[in-house]
Amino acid sequence: MQLLILTLTDTFYTEKIKQNDLAMKLSKFTFILFILAGIFTACNEDPIEIPQVLDEVESTRYFNAEIFSEQDLKIYGTWKIFDISGGIHGSGYDPDFDYLVVKKVGIYGFVKDNSLLEYGKMVPALWNPNDLRLKVDFEKDEHSGSFFSDRVKYVHYTGNDTLHLSSPCCDRFNYHFERVK
Repeated sequence: MQLLILTLTDTFYTEKIKQNDLAMKLSKFTFILFILAGIFTACNEDPIEIPQVLDEVESTRYFNAEIFSEQDLKIYGTWKIFDISGGIHGSGYDPDFDYLVVKKVGIYGFVKDNSLLEYGKMVPALWNPNDLRLKVDFEKDEHSGSFFSDRVKYVHYTGNDTLHLSSPCCDRFNYHFERVK
């Protein structure tokens, strides 16, 4: 009789362990599915629409030939602003635009909410043999609205996907971008 009770108890607990094991595997599987679904939806951001006005600006509007050296050609593309640092207090400010678009040949545009805030030409400043950094001037087109006031910047990169526009002097703002296109 005791053997029968022991066998039934053992069978009961064995079944319970199997059920718990199955429930644990099912919950792990469900958790993994949620993680994968989150990753796939996070990667499917809305495409960036560059305003048509910038597309209508001919690539030769300002310059007939390439103005940047070979090493500086990576400036071309669409750059998403992720930080503005510097200024009098050093803490920067919240970005008031979404993207900087630089297209050939030296054409730039600042974009917010798929609207073009300003466009014009990006001109390499006179080269200084004591400073190997690229320095550019943002020259607004005469038909463009005015948005960007700190127009002289040094250009440098972190890897191939991060662009920094730094001020040449004190108490001015530095802009930090991530390549999106």
